[in-house]
Amino acid sequence: MLIMTEEYATEIEWTPQWDTGAPMPQVFSNGHRVYLIYRINEYDPDWDGTYVNMVDNTSTTSYPLALVEFAGHTFRFGIANDEVFSGLPLWSKGLSGYAAHIIENSTWITELKNIHRVHPYYEEDRWKDRKHFALLFHDEILEVIATDYTVETFITTFKQLAAEVVIRMNQ
Repeated sequence: MLIMTEEYATEIEWTPQWDTGAPMPQVFSNGHRVYLIYRINEYDPDWDGTYVNMVDNTSTTSYPLALVEFAGHTFRFGIANDEVFSGLPLWSKGLSGYAAHIIENSTWITELKNIHRVHPYYEEDRWKDRKHFALLFHDEILEVIATDYTVETFITTFKQLAAEVVIRMNQ
């Protein structure tokens, strides 16, 4: 039985969904915001299963890409791939592969609050809207502490969208 004070994951709707085979997530941060680029899942009605399309983030090929801007700057990236997701501590507590989640009763948020409590101007209310997001990609996991996020979509190259992120981080 799951006690409601324990940490657990709740899957959230995430649009647009990333490609499950090769999402190729890239993460950027400047100490104020976290940005995420990933390849959007695109249905190919002509695909018959007899071939594989190679995706190369260094090519000049334009792909359907999502740019996510999180209103927060604390993140972890990498961690695990889909072959070991079942070893994650929250796997039996709501976490599922290739999905986005909110981690309820986050021990990571509690840990960060405890670190910040020593600050003379610490205010508990500043933490009330912070959420622990966990996005499980094919070969990586992104976790972010943020109050919110926005998603934009593009048809462009990874390089061009990365350049746009650098501009946004330095405005």
